[in-house]
Amino acid sequence: MYEYLDGAVVNVNPAYIVVDVNGVGFLVNVANPYSFELDAKQKVFVHQAVSENDQTLYGFKKAEDKELFLNLLKVKGIGPKSALAILANDDHTGLINAINNNDVSYLKKFPKIGPKAAQQIILDLKGKVAVENEVGTLFDLSTTSNQALDEALEALIALGYSEKEVKKLTKKLSEQTDRTTDQYISSGLKLLMKG
Repeated sequence: MYEYLDGAVVNVNPAYIVVDVNGVGFLVNVANPYSFELDAKQKVFVHQAVSENDQTLYGFKKAEDKELFLNLLKVKGIGPKSALAILANDDHTGLINAINNNDVSYLKKFPKIGPKAAQQIILDLKGKVAVENEVGTLFDLSTTSNQALDEALEALIALGYSEKEVKKLTKKLSEQTDRTTDQYISSGLKLLMKG
């Protein structure tokens, strides 16, 4: 699986870009191809979707956009093309707020998203995505001054624990000083298993 491509965008089309990485051209489907600079070396975050008869790359300017795309793919009935169409709008804050505030009418504005699909997006993602904070994460954790602790909290959420469960641990874990990220994760898991 690819994380990103670092190369020059050599071709821009209405539905995709071509990224040249050391002489190999990768066709990457993107939400807004014209937001990428032609002939400029840049990092394109990618997700590879593999099906029975196809392998497709989907690209994003920021890692946070890729994370939001992957969250949308978890929604029942939302495929890569629908998720990409939703992300074509640069107002991701509006999208996330609509999800967290049950705003079905906002979500219905996206192509091929009807009332049922909008409700499913809310049902599957409410409370799981939040507005990007200063650390660049999509989770709405108030960050501490302890980078190892912040990384541990994000890792616990990535393991599948809810943001609410992880927020409850912050105070107890922050009392433990001089710990590595790994040690904070171990302590957090022990606390989660007790509760």
